[in-house]
Amino acid sequence: MNTERIKVLTNIYLARFPELTGGDADIRDKWSAVSGCARKWDLNAADFRKMFAEAFKNAVFLTDHDDVHPVEGILYLCKEGRGEDVRAAFADLLLRDGGDITDRQERASAFVRRINDMLEELAPEKWQYRQKIRTAIKYLAIIRPADNYIFKASAAAAFAGYCGNDEEIGYDKYLKLSNYYHMCDETATYLRTRNDLLEKLTGSLEEKAKKDGDRDLPYIDVNLHILTYDLISTAYRCSFYADKAANRRSKVSTVQQRKIDRAMQKARLIDQREDCVDKYEEYEAAQRRMKIPQLIGKKARHGAFGNGMMELQEGPYITVSFADRNRKFVLPGAVTQGYLSFAGKKIEDSCADLQKVLNDRKMKEEELTSIDVRLQLLD
Repeated sequence: MNTERIKVLTNIYLARFPELTGGDADIRDKWSAVSGCARKWDLNAADFRKMFAEAFKNAVFLTDHDDVHPVEGILYLCKEGRGEDVRAAFADLLLRDGGDITDRQERASAFVRRINDMLEELAPEKWQYRQKIRTAIKYLAIIRPADNYIFKASAAAAFAGYCGNDEEIGYDKYLKLSNYYHMCDETATYLRTRNDLLEKLTGSLEEKAKKDGDRDLPYIDVNLHILTYDLISTAYRCSFYADKAANRRSKVSTVQQRKIDRAMQKARLIDQREDCVDKYEEYEAAQRRMKIPQLIGKKARHGAFGNGMMELQEGPYITVSFADRNRKFVLPGAVTQGYLSFAGKKIEDSCADLQKVLNDRKMKEEELTSIDVRLQLLD
């Protein structure tokens, strides 16, 4: 890693510190969220649902993404009588691993499958409650900040590209968490040398601690794991890379600049991919919710074959008996494309609604494929 570039980003972070700690988007809220979880977290609590709700009350801004609400998914499962199963899943996620990050990632993936299997069983339509690998990593970092780092794939990709980290970090199923932790460890090591920033941060956290009545706040980040993530995420969110100090091409070779530009493109594509996956899952859930009407015994009309009667229906496949013979069709296309019509609008409207969802899902699937191809070309 290029320490000089970490230094540049740290200097920008320090220069903009008053702006970053003012207003509604106060970076110190990350420290408050972790501190609040530390006070409330108790894996052995008699009422796991109540404990979890209190522990993550002020941390949902770290776990949620637009319309995706994984914390609500955990609370939903507890409410539906699966609290002990959820507790067991967290117990396995939080097992000590002696610093084996590869094992930690495997347990995070297993946690995601376990929770999502329960959600699929109880509420397949609640796509917004699903857990992601990034969610499990965030749970780890919020509950055990001294051992873990919060993760956002796009911000990590941008930071790695700018700071000359050559270890592939990836995203979703391509994630290599050990490489991300290694990059964060190197960054934290540098940040420990920046007494100017640490004094500024400590003083600011002490101020907030007095205001909020949270005396543990200044001491919650002894290993600088929250600060490290905040530098990585804030540099991306607040466009540090466009700052004049960060963008002095005279200090960066043409080859290096191309790598940086590719990293920024990759970060933006990863953001697009996350949004695309969320929308795809929304349409997928909507498709499962929408039932094709029961049509057996219904009269239908075909432009060429005339009047007919529904004889058989198996999922989207229907058999219509016409005067000359039986013919098979596939719904909803047979209706939306005008081959079959029915008395009244209810059936046609239902088919039109389902066709729209199918079209939307296909469009997102194609968009996701396109993004993945572009990401592969950038590697």
